[in-house]
Amino acid sequence: MIEQRWQRNLLVFTLPAIVLLFYATASLHFSYTPDDAYIYLQFAKNLVGGNGISFNAGEPVYGITSPLWLFIVSLGGRMGVDLYVAAKAIDLVLASLALIVFYFLAYEVIRDIGVALCATVAFSVNAWFLRWAGSGMETSLSVLLVLATILFCLRNEYFPAIVFSALLTLVRPEAALISGLILLDVYINSTSRARALKMILSLAIVYTVLVAPWLIYAYLTFGTIVPNTARGKVGWDFTGGEISSTMAAYVRTLVAADGSALLVLMIAGVVLIILLRRLPVDEKGSGRRLYLFRQSLIGIGLILSLSIFYIATSTNVVSRYLLLLTPFVTMYAFLFFFEAISLSRWQRYRYFGVLFLTTIVMLQNQFFYRRYVVPGIQAFEQGMELCLIPIGKWLSQNTPRESTVVTADIGAIGFYSDRRVCDAAGLASPALLPLIHPGQLPEDVIERKLFRACCSPDYLVHRSPIPEKLKGDPELVPLFTRPFAQTSLAETRTMFYTLYKVGRPAAADSTRGL
Repeated sequence: MIEQRWQRNLLVFTLPAIVLLFYATASLHFSYTPDDAYIYLQFAKNLVGGNGISFNAGEPVYGITSPLWLFIVSLGGRMGVDLYVAAKAIDLVLASLALIVFYFLAYEVIRDIGVALCATVAFSVNAWFLRWAGSGMETSLSVLLVLATILFCLRNEYFPAIVFSALLTLVRPEAALISGLILLDVYINSTSRARALKMILSLAIVYTVLVAPWLIYAYLTFGTIVPNTARGKVGWDFTGGEISSTMAAYVRTLVAADGSALLVLMIAGVVLIILLRRLPVDEKGSGRRLYLFRQSLIGIGLILSLSIFYIATSTNVVSRYLLLLTPFVTMYAFLFFFEAISLSRWQRYRYFGVLFLTTIVMLQNQFFYRRYVVPGIQAFEQGMELCLIPIGKWLSQNTPRESTVVTADIGAIGFYSDRRVCDAAGLASPALLPLIHPGQLPEDVIERKLFRACCSPDYLVHRSPIPEKLKGDPELVPLFTRPFAQTSLAETRTMFYTLYKVGRPAAADSTRGL
């Protein structure tokens, strides 16, 4: 009784403190807004303004990954809230809620308040989770929904689980894999196969009813049910070279923030399997094995299925994609570690071991976050403020409204310029998507003027390590160049964005500079 009261008091005081500390830390980079977030803001601006789901007003295009996130941000705008503030504030709140759901799921999996709280503390400082919280992207919503999905599934509340799974599919399309895991969980854990099949059919109908309306709308409006973001970032090459390259990038991104947890997960998992095999073949031993199998099936299945999908399809792995599975890397590292020690002769030291694991995971993430993520975020913020946003504002103030600009970075430029944008990366201009492949980047589309297949721009924005690289082209007149110190954590070179007037030199606008 005393121990239960102590654990309850620990939860009441510790969990709010964890969430508040996370919120305060993530708020420090509230101004960090990636260019992709401005793509959502541009779509939301057009949707709120009655111009449909489009980047360029009146030109429907499936240029976003998450229709659900678009609708949430647009609802904020419809209520009179500034779209920028709405997207980022909602994002940060959802990230904080995700942390609370993480604890409840960790407790459902581990069944120990102290260990579940330690796992929550460890995940609260995850470098990638902190980076994307409050960025204005759909990431925090996807983390919240995937945690809620698995939580209800483990509680055998399959209908809420499939509802959250359907909503998650409208945020991250690859999360459709989770619905299959839910149906598998129903089949394996049901004592009656007939009842299981009936439940599976009912869940499949619920999932279809929730997802199908959007898919039908997308097909009728855009001519496809696959987002241009997926078509542009998923290779589907299935070649050895591409798969190995993707695997290397995937492992680097995952290990950067979750290397220690992943290592513990694998080692402790193997040790735990060995220890479980040594348990007597009686009701207690069989029950323990069955319990851990049940707790691990969907979580480990999620980690493996998403990893295989990303690698096999040569997906251009971005750290925010991995946040669909990294919460479970942390959670199951703690579960396997705690269970392995509890079944060993070092059982009395299991809580000291959990505290040590918490410290190691936190130290790795804080080192990576402070050493690489924070400087990268700060450099990116400065680049947006001094480069892309000023280019967009200049176009808004100095060009006719009917002007068209071609660029590979469409977010901030499109949002601030209010000009028609031809997207060299193909997201808002799907006619150019077939031109993007490993041997040909968006910059190549601009340099070779392949964009003429779908547009005749009046202005052109080119990115290169060399300022005014295209100034020798007689059809282009450079107007001004702005440096961007660090466009990503991996790209530390300074890139130069040059705005050109398109036309014959004699007829081109000779205006230069801001």
